[in-house]
Amino acid sequence: MKVGIIGGGAIGLLYAFQLSKAFPVTLYVNRREQLQLLEKYGVSMSDDVAEREINFLQWNKKIQPNEDVIVVAVKQYAIQGILPTLKDCTKKQTVLFLQNGMSHLEVLGKISNPSILLGVVEHGVKKNNDYRIDWTGKGLTKIAFYEKPLHPYPKEFINNWEEHLGNSFPVEICDDYHSMMTEKLLVNAVINPLTAIYHVRNGALLTNPYYQKTMEILYEEISFLLKEDKKEEMWEHICSICKKTAENWSSMERDIKEGRQTEIESILGYIRKMAKRKGKSVPVTEFIYQAVKGLQVHSK
Repeated sequence: MKVGIIGGGAIGLLYAFQLSKAFPVTLYVNRREQLQLLEKYGVSMSDDVAEREINFLQWNKKIQPNEDVIVVAVKQYAIQGILPTLKDCTKKQTVLFLQNGMSHLEVLGKISNPSILLGVVEHGVKKNNDYRIDWTGKGLTKIAFYEKPLHPYPKEFINNWEEHLGNSFPVEICDDYHSMMTEKLLVNAVINPLTAIYHVRNGALLTNPYYQKTMEILYEEISFLLKEDKKEEMWEHICSICKKTAENWSSMERDIKEGRQTEIESILGYIRKMAKRKGKSVPVTEFIYQAVKGLQVHSK
């Protein structure tokens, strides 16, 4: 069973490195410069180089990946650019999306042939350059079907993953994609924008009482997405993530620092849309959304 990974960012490099231990992997990258470096050095993590050879290709709109499983590891805002290719996948293929936020759910109805899996990444990873990453926090990959599959579940893919990587790079199968993704959305919605605005590591949100109060206010406002009996548990989960990743810089903070587009639209932007549909007023969310948008413009 072959795996294709679209996207040469931190997540794409991490999954290429790890999944190559169990599958033949092809990594599709956007830039020629990155392709040349990967062909020369391979994917490396800390002091290790990927154990098995990874095939590297430069992405273009004419490419039609023929791997059994296509892992989409690009940022939310890049999905539209590869959507025509995903629509042309066959019924024998499976597409696994690994994005922050939930706005990509709005385009999944346009993909009818392949089975669609939605994933949540709980790993911390830092991209040092175009071929080298640091694995800053080990966690889980959670996976769920987007809808009841019309085609057979990719058992071979999951079984091989669990058999060869279960201890070092675990995967968990979830029954309800919406609950799974809402949980991750709320974690990202609280931690990422605030660390970007304050320019601090994740742990500072808990050690500074004023930052923590901001967390509490924001969470209270956006927790309308949860059932009442889940709110306290979710808050504790967000705090635990802050503690576990205390020394990490969030992806949004790094995007602002390095002048890249952030995923604020797919995180707080999505929550703004949900609030409007439900008739909820979310002034704090609105302020933080606009603040990150402003930082994004200023950093370019």
